[in-house]
Amino acid sequence: MNVINKLFVFLFSITLLTNLSSCKDDEVEPKPQIIQALELNCETVPEDSTLTLVDLGLEVDYVLNCIGKVRGDLIIEPGVTVQFGTDAGIKVSETGSIQVLGTAQDPVVFTGEDLIPGSWKGIFIDSKDVKNKIEYATVEYAGGGYFNSNGDLGGVIVYSNTLLNMNNTTISHSKAYGFNASYGGDELVLKDNTITNCNVPMLVLPNYVDGMDGGTYTGNKTDAIYVANGFTTIDATWRNLGVPYHILARLVVSAGGGKLTINPGVVMEFGLNGSLEVAEGASGSKPSLIAVGTAQNPILFTGIDKVEGAWKGIWFDTPSALNEIGFVTIEYASNSDQSGAIYMWYGTILNVHDVLFKDIKECAIHQYVSSAGDSSNLTTSNLSFENVGSTTICQN
Repeated sequence: MNVINKLFVFLFSITLLTNLSSCKDDEVEPKPQIIQALELNCETVPEDSTLTLVDLGLEVDYVLNCIGKVRGDLIIEPGVTVQFGTDAGIKVSETGSIQVLGTAQDPVVFTGEDLIPGSWKGIFIDSKDVKNKIEYATVEYAGGGYFNSNGDLGGVIVYSNTLLNMNNTTISHSKAYGFNASYGGDELVLKDNTITNCNVPMLVLPNYVDGMDGGTYTGNKTDAIYVANGFTTIDATWRNLGVPYHILARLVVSAGGGKLTINPGVVMEFGLNGSLEVAEGASGSKPSLIAVGTAQNPILFTGIDKVEGAWKGIWFDTPSALNEIGFVTIEYASNSDQSGAIYMWYGTILNVHDVLFKDIKECAIHQYVSSAGDSSNLTTSNLSFENVGSTTICQN
C-alpha cells in the first residue's frame, strides 16, 4: 500500500471514530423513574385551566393532604390511584368539572392513607358541567367529614343543580352514605354501580330515583335506598334494585309530575307516619300512580317498623283514570292521622285488584263520595284481608 492510500485509510478511521463518538454523545439519556407519588396542592385546578392525572405506574400515583379545589377541568385517566390524607377530599366548584375515566381493566382508585371508614371526606361536586363523569372507579374509606355547614356526608356528595353521570363505580367503606344527593335541581344518571360496606348505600331525593338503574347495594349496615322527604315532579319509574326504598317521611307525586310507575318486586318501607301521596293540587296536570306487580313478583308497601299504624298509607286526590294498584301487599298502614291504608279524596278514580291488606289498624280503603253508596270511581277485584281492624271499605 502506498503512502497516499495509507494516509487515506488513517484519515477515514479517525473520521469514523469521531462520528461514532459524536452519535453516542447525541443519544437522549433515559428519564429518571418516578419512585414516589406526586403530591397535589390545595389549589388543584385553577379556573380556566385543565389538569390531567396520568397513571405513573406506582401503587399510589398522587397524594392529596387537604381539600383539593377544582375550579377548572380535572381529568383522571385509567389506572390512576389517588390517596387522601386525614380530612382531605376533592371539591368541584361551579366553574369546574371532573372526568374520572377508568376502564374495566384499569379502574381509577380514590382511597385513604388510613384504610379506616371515614379517614377522608370524599368527592363533593357542585357543578352543572356536562362533562362531569365518574366511570369504572373505586371510592373507598371516605365519608368522614363535612364540606360545608350543612353537614352532608358521603363518599360522593352531589350539591344542588349538579349534573353527573356515574356508572360502573364501586363505593365502599364509607362512614356515612355511599352516595348523597339530597338537594334539588340535579340531573343524575346512576347505572350499574356497587355500594357496599357503608353505613347506608344512598340518600337521594325522589326525583333522582328515576335515573337509577342496575347495580348492587347490599352488604351495608342498612341495605336500603334512603329517599328524603320530597316531591316527584317528573314521569318516573322506580325499579327493583334488590333492596328496599326507605321513604323517610312523605313521598308526594304532585301536579305537573305526570305518573309514577312502580315496577314489580319493588319494596317500599315507610318511616314513622310516612306516606305516599298522589295529589293534583289547585291546578296543573293530573298525576297518577301505577303500582302493578305480578303474581310471582308482587310489590310490597310496608312500614320500616313492623307494627300496626307504623305509617299512614297511600293518599289519593286525583281523577286520573291511570291510577292502578295491583298484585300488591299493603301492611302496617292506617293510623289516627289517616283512616285508610288507601285513602281516596273526592273525585279520585282508582282501580285496585289482587291486593292483600294485612295488619291494617283502621279501614283498608277509605273513600270520600258525594252521595252515600256511590262507588263508581272505585273498581275492586280479588282483594284479601288479614287482621284489618275496621270495616274493610269505608265511605264518607
